Amino acid sequence: MKTAALEGDIRRAWESAQELWGVHMHDAELRPGAGKTHGAPAWFRFPPAIVVDPRMVAELGGADEMESVFAHELGHHALAPGTRLDSLKIRHQLARTLVAAGATSVRDDDVAMLSNLWTDLLVNAQVGLLQRRRDGPGEPGIVRLSRSLYRASRDTGGRLWWVYLRTYELLWDLPPGTLCAVQPPAAPPPRAATATAERPLDRIPERHREAEQKLRDARAEAERVARELAEATITRPGLDADLLAGLVRTFAGDAVSGALRFGVLIAPYLVAERAAGASMPGGECAADDAPPGAAELGRVLADPRLREPIPVPEGRSSAGPRSARTGAGQALGVARTLELYEGADQDAVIAAWYRSEAARWVRPLTQRAPSTPAEELPGPVETWETGDDLAELDWPATLRAGGAVVPGITTRRRSYLADDPLPRETSITLDLYIDSSGSMPNPRVGSPAVLAGTILALSILRGGGRVRVASFSGPGQVGGSEGFTRDAGQVVRDLALFFAGGTTFPLDLLERRAEGLGRATAEERRHLVVLSDDGLVSMFGAGDPDRADVAARVRATLSTGTLVLLDRSRRVEPLATAAGYEILYLETMDDAPRACADLAEVLNG
Repeated sequence: MKTAALEGDIRRAWESAQELWGVHMHDAELRPGAGKTHGAPAWFRFPPAIVVDPRMVAELGGADEMESVFAHELGHHALAPGTRLDSLKIRHQLARTLVAAGATSVRDDDVAMLSNLWTDLLVNAQVGLLQRRRDGPGEPGIVRLSRSLYRASRDTGGRLWWVYLRTYELLWDLPPGTLCAVQPPAAPPPRAATATAERPLDRIPERHREAEQKLRDARAEAERVARELAEATITRPGLDADLLAGLVRTFAGDAVSGALRFGVLIAPYLVAERAAGASMPGGECAADDAPPGAAELGRVLADPRLREPIPVPEGRSSAGPRSARTGAGQALGVARTLELYEGADQDAVIAAWYRSEAARWVRPLTQRAPSTPAEELPGPVETWETGDDLAELDWPATLRAGGAVVPGITTRRRSYLADDPLPRETSITLDLYIDSSGSMPNPRVGSPAVLAGTILALSILRGGGRVRVASFSGPGQVGGSEGFTRDAGQVVRDLALFFAGGTTFPLDLLERRAEGLGRATAEERRHLVVLSDDGLVSMFGAGDPDRADVAARVRATLSTGTLVLLDRSRRVEPLATAAGYEILYLETMDDAPRACADLAEVLNG
């Protein structure tokens, strides 16, 4: 599509919008007719760029307010979301609130729409403030533009849209009824429950009665949770608009934290309106739909704000559904995270999720690698994002970037070249075998065993050691890396391999890897850990009698050998003890992370 020249009054509007924000950016693109395809008259993307369809702006009545059009899009780069990383973090926060509000799935359209609404509120409130400071009394241009843009949807949106427009009235001190009706529309009618006539249990064949009773109990529990959820998500449009206006004023400088509070207020409206089949008016002005890479996922999920407890706003029930009372939904589970980042490399998403979950368990080590002086090789300066380590902030570079320190905008950090001298490795190695049989939890829906393995591996890597992972299930079902590595991402990807077959320990692999090894020494420490929910008798020759002595022979080459087992029968204990292995028994697999966090401190000395 052809691009029009940025000249005349439009050029002057563009320059004025940049002066309003105190920024300088390469020219916006004018693409007449492109707005129909995109669904909005203007939009922004990363790397920083702005596109405007002047034809669509004119059709909506905003031709005389081009400065405000440009100022709005510039605000998305200067204020909210500001950076692509913060955009991803905002989306993540909003996905959490959708899950907490009872959404059955994390739809990209819903997350994108909520993200656009939240950042638009922040930007438009600030544009109005800047224009009032510059122009004095009178109605700011952004208000005049909004009157035009929202005129068609004034009486066509649902309660969510009414709360959104009413919030603008409060932020801009406009009389009630300026942008939306004075009273909110009625709530969408709840879906009628389908009554089912149940046969008496005594008329059901005896062999099916137990299963039928369980089915009825499950149905009753689902109905109870639905009733609790409906009670906990009562929406009060007038109060919520007032609360939302306060959030905009409070979190203007921290869009990521504010997104969580915004979503708590607004997500219940969206869930209710989606359930009723309602649609939202308006279009989104964000056009950055590239999936995040592995490095971006790591930085996003490492932000502690994404683990903050979900607050209960004023006027809502503090009891909530059982999932909220037990803490579920505070952090986004791995299955929901995969759903949110559907377009990204799913293995990278899994690795980033388990690494972020493991981070709080990894403790400082008692033994350090010998220090080796190495000359630093500084790389280019890059943006320091909110949530990054404060120690990485480069103050001289930050102050050179601008007079005002704006986190994520003018803050800078020093990067280092890829060929930096690596920290000296220690002699610690960890061979980690993880059971991926069908009885183990699937890593894609949340596996305490994979989390435990990640905690153990990251602890060894932090101490300068190396790790090798083998995931095993039935005969021939073995995966992982052949050699030891310090690549944390690769280690977690290997841990997350899942075969879902039977359980047969790979004695042939254990034997082959130990060939030629002498005894471990104090200078060369070798550890072997096995994570399983099985008795693991196959590790000591059950089913493969020709290799019954392999585990014992390999133990002679190790510093430690530990089995972390969920084995209530404890039938493997005499075999393991005879071969020289220690056993850490688990009551449930949920105990594995704590057990491996404690084990990591022992292995690191």
